[in-house]
Amino acid sequence: MVTVTHARLGEPAFGISPGQAEVWATLRTLTDSKMDALRAQAESLVRDVAASEGLKAEISYRDVFNHCINDAEAVVHLRNALDAEGVQYSGQGLPMRGSEDFGRFNYRSKAAMFFLGAGTRHPGLHQPDYDFPDELIEIGSRVFIRALRNLLG
Repeated sequence: MVTVTHARLGEPAFGISPGQAEVWATLRTLTDSKMDALRAQAESLVRDVAASEGLKAEISYRDVFNHCINDAEAVVHLRNALDAEGVQYSGQGLPMRGSEDFGRFNYRSKAAMFFLGAGTRHPGLHQPDYDFPDELIEIGSRVFIRALRNLLG
């Protein structure tokens, strides 16, 4: 999946061809190997279009994240904590292609990522009117403390 997140072409003036342009995109895949293939395809497309139009192109990356796969054992610990705290959960909408740095944790330890969720009547995370619902802090804290207690238990 490719999402164009920003584009700027020249200056706001009529009758003048832009001398410079910038396009930002977020690339998302479910695995790192698929990301390597998508990245190569995107770079090839940029270079081919630039060459065919006599343009120069520079490609740079920012915030490169590894894919995130929940460890089965960590999921069991998480589900036990959620159940013990009476917090409902669902795997609906999974897998998802969130651009998360959480995937880096999986390379150091067993990990499971979960979302508390603010509900469908709340602005989405990346919406300009998003405001974190503070009432989720208590629920999330209970789940983490229960998971720790279970592990140390």
